[in-house]
Amino acid sequence: MAGRITVIAALGTTQTIAWASSYYMPAILAAPIAEALHLSSSVFFGLFSGALLLSAVIGPSVGHLIDHHGGRAVLTASNLVIAAGLIILAAANGVAALVIAWTVLGIGIGMGLYDPAFAALTWLYGREARSAITGITLIAGFASTIGWPLSAIFLNEWGWRPACLIWAGLNMLLAAPLNWLILPQHGAPPALPPKATELPATRPPARRCRSWRSFLPRRGSCRERWQHICRGCFGRRARPRQPQLPPRRWSARPRSAPGLSSSACYARSTRYRRRG
Repeated sequence: MAGRITVIAALGTTQTIAWASSYYMPAILAAPIAEALHLSSSVFFGLFSGALLLSAVIGPSVGHLIDHHGGRAVLTASNLVIAAGLIILAAANGVAALVIAWTVLGIGIGMGLYDPAFAALTWLYGREARSAITGITLIAGFASTIGWPLSAIFLNEWGWRPACLIWAGLNMLLAAPLNWLILPQHGAPPALPPKATELPATRPPARRCRSWRSFLPRRGSCRERWQHICRGCFGRRARPRQPQLPPRRWSARPRSAPGLSSSACYARSTRYRRRG
């Protein structure tokens, strides 16, 4: 546990220096550098944007290097590359030197900021690298809080060229040794293959959808076929149609006609019987 805490503290410190001296540096030093080189700030920030695009282009190659060899050498080299770019920037006297400086800084940014650092932690600790990544993000999140005041102090005390040289010295003398000495050389062991005696996990057989042809019976009367189709579609047996009842027969007992009493009806029925 102590080794992991040491790695998190060291890598968080080196990330803070790398971010403050590369990504957050133009916010303070862009205006005086552009004024000294007789350029507009838009040209300076355009070159800075090109450096960020270059870092994105070389990102996959850096990731392959870390996957095969670990992040110790890559992160150490990134601090040296950032320092070289800052030295070239401090000695710049025109646009050509400025382009070279930001090209070198773009390579250093692609090699040494968050993405390579997280890949290095994953190579070291595997799936247990989440806490380490969180710790480094928490520490390096203060890079702007620390970098902007320091850049402003360096600028006000000595100028922008010494400020670039100071940041280059911090990368070479502090960040690079920390990455080389603290980061382990060996990462997490690869996952062991399953034993030969263990059977692979089998999935349950997929439920086959019934075709519409299965709802059609092959034999039987029309009524049986219709019941078979309804049973397959609705999941229950179709009820047969109720048979119609025969028409109701009228009884011989005469009914009372409207407006006649019961005695008159009885007389009428007796008269009819006598005639019959």
